[in-house]
Amino acid sequence: MKYINTFNINLNPIQGKGESRTYEIQSDKDAVFSMIILNEDGHYYNFPENTIVNEQLDTTTPSGSFSATPTRLSKKTIGSSGTYIGTIHFPSVSDDDEYYIVLQADATSNTFFSQGLSNANDSNESIYRVAKIDQYLDTTLTFSLGSTGSSGTYNTLPSDNTSTGISSTVTRKIFNSKFSISWPVSLSSSQFVIARQPVINDFYFTTTKDTLTADSSSTRLELKDIKGLSVGMGVTGTGIASNSTIVSIFNGYKDENKSTPLNHVYTVPLTAEGDTTAPGTVIIDKSSTFVANRTITFKGFGSNGADAFNVTRFKINNFKLVINPVVTTTDAAVSSSATIPITSTDGIKAAEGVLMTGIGVTSASPHVDAVSNGVNITASSAQTIENGQTVTFTGSSRAGTITADVVIQTFGEDNLTLTLELDNILTVG
Repeated sequence: MKYINTFNINLNPIQGKGESRTYEIQSDKDAVFSMIILNEDGHYYNFPENTIVNEQLDTTTPSGSFSATPTRLSKKTIGSSGTYIGTIHFPSVSDDDEYYIVLQADATSNTFFSQGLSNANDSNESIYRVAKIDQYLDTTLTFSLGSTGSSGTYNTLPSDNTSTGISSTVTRKIFNSKFSISWPVSLSSSQFVIARQPVINDFYFTTTKDTLTADSSSTRLELKDIKGLSVGMGVTGTGIASNSTIVSIFNGYKDENKSTPLNHVYTVPLTAEGDTTAPGTVIIDKSSTFVANRTITFKGFGSNGADAFNVTRFKINNFKLVINPVVTTTDAAVSSSATIPITSTDGIKAAEGVLMTGIGVTSASPHVDAVSNGVNITASSAQTIENGQTVTFTGSSRAGTITADVVIQTFGEDNLTLTLELDNILTVG
């Protein structure tokens, strides 16, 4: 009687482009085994090594692949070294996949598994089911630009920037993948001023979750799944009070029988095998009304929020917003007057931060007190300027550019879109 003692293979997830993995079997001399590999569709691995290469017949070794044709590894006899090393070529996939390896000891050759293989079937010592191996597609991180409140005012926004890398489900390795953003933004009418310079938390993403229960007035929101949620996320939906945010999160639901006014006990319900949801409760900062099975939207911010959501991590360097100066000309001579006739008032806002400069303009750089659209502006002090003279206005505009250097440290478990909220950094009108 001969025994197979160990079977070793890397069981970590495989990235979407596929890879080759070596396995090693240790056994007694002359032990005989075979193998079957199935994917989640019930298709069989073709075992390229089964093909006999014959140059005269133009027979070559095929690539590793899966098909509906039942295939197993041809019986292999392990020699005097007691070790057999083989390779499985996992192919590239277009969606996530999983693989099941079944090792079979050849009982007809008096070969069995030793008790050291704890996964061996107790009722059949010739079958050993290896744990499955998952395969995940690479994920894409998209950086986008948007405006919640003034979206109809902006001209067509620039294209998204995307970057794709190995999913953090496969590896948590730090990549430091870099690219630069340069996003021009413009208005067809009105004008904007800089509210403040952008920061990393101006990038946001959204996700939705469904409620489990109803409540007419509560800050406790019981959800069917809290996976990826984090403290500080915004909360919106029918019945949810405006500007609500998550202040705390608990696994499971409050057990009223075990809880006291000073000690709230949360219990996690049993879930079916293979269920990846995380039932739980979020506490929001404003009392709201909701019903069961209602979809609620959660808004996360910056790298910390994305990391908690699906292990996406990134940095933003040299983050800057610059708006273009407005350059125009006088269309009549001005003599000791604060009313300055100009050929265009587009992009000019009446504000203390909007300054006028040019030849003949007082060195104090007067600000704009009023704008008569398409006619003139009223400066904060009287000026004497020739007709046709160039004047420049800074502080408001109809055009600007956002620039940044992005460093992606980890690509999340799934694709994610991060949108820069223009309304945080530009005030329109």
